[in-house]
Amino acid sequence: MPGAGEPGRQQAAFAVRGQRLLRHGWIWRGGARLGFAVAALSAAPAVGAADASGRSILWAHYRGEIITTAAVLVLQSLLIAILLFERRRRGLAEAESRRRLLQVAHLNRAATVSALSASITHEINQPLGAILSNAEAAEELLKSDRFDRGQLAAILADIRRDDQRAAGIIRSMRGLLRRGEIVSRHFDLNDAIKDALALIGPEARSRRIVLAANGASGVLLVHADPLHVQQVVLNLAINGMDAMPDGRSDARALAVETARTGNGEAMVTVSDAGIGIPEDELKSIFEPFYTTKPHGTGLGLSIAHAIVQACGGRIWAENRPNGGAMFRFTLPLVRMPPDETA
Repeated sequence: MPGAGEPGRQQAAFAVRGQRLLRHGWIWRGGARLGFAVAALSAAPAVGAADASGRSILWAHYRGEIITTAAVLVLQSLLIAILLFERRRRGLAEAESRRRLLQVAHLNRAATVSALSASITHEINQPLGAILSNAEAAEELLKSDRFDRGQLAAILADIRRDDQRAAGIIRSMRGLLRRGEIVSRHFDLNDAIKDALALIGPEARSRRIVLAANGASGVLLVHADPLHVQQVVLNLAINGMDAMPDGRSDARALAVETARTGNGEAMVTVSDAGIGIPEDELKSIFEPFYTTKPHGTGLGLSIAHAIVQACGGRIWAENRPNGGAMFRFTLPLVRMPPDETA
């Protein structure tokens, strides 16, 4: 039966045709013809090979530039790391130097108080003795039949004045012995020097040294720690008094002056009538442990130098034409807005 095998032959032919279509990249699905790039899939390894070949060519032609760029980046990274490390180490060193300066400055102030203790004790005894005398006078006045309110008020005013004088001396002493961080603020340089001279005054009188002060007119507003500025003045004043040998009292004078400079600074001058400083030692006089005194430590001037530099100023020494030495230091003046200076 020739018709009976016709369906079998058609199915076989359809299968063979489908295999051929698959070889050529075509499939039949739902009566629609879909194509896909079998050649593209087979060419994918060739694209990767081309990329690898391109990279090889790039490396062969620009090898030096690539190596140089990589080396520069590595060196820059190392340099940045070194700079950050040095910055941190510098900060630690500055903090340690600041701490040591505070310690040495405190020891110097304690030594200054010890050197001035005898004269300051005498200076405190005077107002205390006056307070005692006025209190006894007030008691006698109260016991008497004639009670004078005006006289009693005058006695009480004297007691108050002497008490404030003694309290001011003690307060200045406590300030010198204060230990802590540098507290910078705006203050009048003339007021700070006045307080320092109040401390050095009793010692100058006990040595029969004439102490003269000449402050600049107006307010010399600076930004620093007033306690450390007073310490500089005390160190320079004590150094000047030690440089004046015993002799005629009229020839033994210590002068402290303040003035304005033309470049926005305040200048303090401490001059004495001593033996002066050798010319070859003017530059080394501020070095640590430099001293010409038999029992000196050589720290007073070096500490003054360090404090002035920390405040942004300058300090130097000169010889006076008529004999004696002259120490000067400057501090930057605070520039106030025009509406505040008016």
